[in-house]
Amino acid sequence: MNDEELVQRHLLGDENAFPELVQRHIRSIYNLAYRSTGDGMEAENIAQETFARAYAALPRWQPGTPFKPWLLTIALNLCRNWARRAGREQPIAQAHPASEDEAEDDPLDRLADPGPDPLEMLVAAETSEALERAVQALPLPYRQAIILRYVEGLSYEELAQTLGLPLNTVRTHLLRAKERLRRALTEGMGREADGLSRDSAAPGPLWRGVAECRREAASMRASGRLRRVPQRGA
Repeated sequence: MNDEELVQRHLLGDENAFPELVQRHIRSIYNLAYRSTGDGMEAENIAQETFARAYAALPRWQPGTPFKPWLLTIALNLCRNWARRAGREQPIAQAHPASEDEAEDDPLDRLADPGPDPLEMLVAAETSEALERAVQALPLPYRQAIILRYVEGLSYEELAQTLGLPLNTVRTHLLRAKERLRRALTEGMGREADGLSRDSAAPGPLWRGVAECRREAASMRASGRLRRVPQRGA
């Protein structure tokens, strides 16, 4: 059963459907939050609130909207809020849109210097500790784009929708992020591999049950926090 079918079952009253959605996506949400904040406790808090907000917003979810990018958008917005509060936002140079010629190609194949592709290493079972540090050192918009594209496997179109950016800007972010990673890895060659994978950030006991999620969703409705939840596939 795919995500959209589970959402429909949840909306029809199936109490097992939403916990199944949580189990499918909790690691992706936690990984994004952990690599955005670098803090396991903050990542758990963001993951908890992501699912509480999703639960509250699902009655307004538009059929046909891909669920995972929609859910990641909620988590991404919470990560951005955290970065603003913590003073962790890293400004980046204004990204110029890619040219028409660049837009036709995958910019990740357009680097001039040859050699190992760090992004192939990113999704491997074992990856260098240097790459982990290099990814964490990227400005937050670049880091999130890399994780969503190369760890979570979003398409360029899904990535643009999730980040709320034009497609060419997303391509430019990825190109510049890859250039930075290659430079960082070149400088750090020879360091021992340690592993960056989907399993490297392991969430604790995050899921607290539908009843508690309902209570938190009701509290967010009362406080007005749900105004920030993406709606209708936004």
